[in-house]
Parts: sequence; C-alpha cells; structure tokens
Amino acid sequence: MRFLLIFLLISTTAFAKDKIYTCKPVAAAVVMKSGQMYSETLDTMDEEAPLLSVVPTSQFLISKEEGFFYKNNPDRDFESLLNIENLVDLKEVLKFEKIAQGLDDSFDIKNLKVFYLPYQTFKDGKLESRSFKRIAINIYNNFTSEITIPQDMEDVSMYHFLRICDDKENGPIQVNFEPGPNKALS
Repeated sequence: MRFLLIFLLISTTAFAKDKIYTCKPVAAAVVMKSGQMYSETLDTMDEEAPLLSVVPTSQFLISKEEGFFYKNNPDRDFESLLNIENLVDLKEVLKFEKIAQGLDDSFDIKNLKVFYLPYQTFKDGKLESRSFKRIAINIYNNFTSEITIPQDMEDVSMYHFLRICDDKENGPIQVNFEPGPNKALS
C-alpha cells in the first residue's frame, strides 16, 4: 500500500507539470478535388453555411515527460503527435510538407514546431475514415496551423484551420529555449 501511495504522489506531481492549451478556430478553408476553394474567417463567416461554426475546438497537451499530444474534439482522447523523423513514408510526407509550407508562407505563418498525426475515426468498432494531419505551432506563440488531408473523401482534398490557443492559467503557448528533449515548448 505504501508503494501505491508513493506512486500516486509521484504521478500526480508529474501531471501537475503538464499544460493543456485550448485552441479555437479563427479561420478555415476547404479545397475541393475540383480545385474550388472555400474559406472564411470570423469576420467573413457565412451565416447560411458557416464552416467555422462546425470546426471543433481542439486541445494541446504538453508534457515535459511524455511529449506532445493533441485532442481534435471533445469526443476523442489525447493522441500522441509525431515528429517527421518518426514517420514511415517520408517521401510522401516531404511532398505534403512542401505544399503545407507554401500554404503557410501564403498566410505569413512562421512555424516553431511541426507535428504529424495519422488520424482514424472508428464507429461501432469499424474504421469509418482516415486522414493525415499536419499541426504546426506558430512562432507568434498563440496560433496553430492545421492541415488535414482526408484519405476517404471523394470531394474534399484538403482542410486548413488556423486556431488561436490559450490557457487562462498558462497563457499562450510559450517558447522555452532551454536545451534538451521535450523542452522546445513549455
């Protein structure tokens, strides 16, 4: 029993260092396979068919011990984010990254850290949809740029969301220049 109590105290202390940032959408774009693009911001949101109103709020969990995690919406658990070095099909990812960097440049987005998430949605235990996400934290410390390539949709070739991230307790996502693993962000 004493070991269990010590373990609980240690793990509680470790989780207390974790930071969770809530990221709300402020701009969205959808690129159709036909080449047509639809985009909107909070200022230009279409009242009849608003895209931003259906984009969920997401969350980042930054753990000094475990790394970086992402939660796309309230119905999902936090999922571990990958660095480019951890991906298998590097050739395809590099092609995707070149397109993503061009999109970021067009919006004047300077990235601090880029993560990837192979994203799967299951319904009743069966795979319903798959996509590949690129989630970048902006060097202005409070935005994320999320590009999603759906793999199972006939009409849509890409989604792009800009989100502003903040936490009442921690403030915006901050840069920590202390060297070492998992210390790029705090």
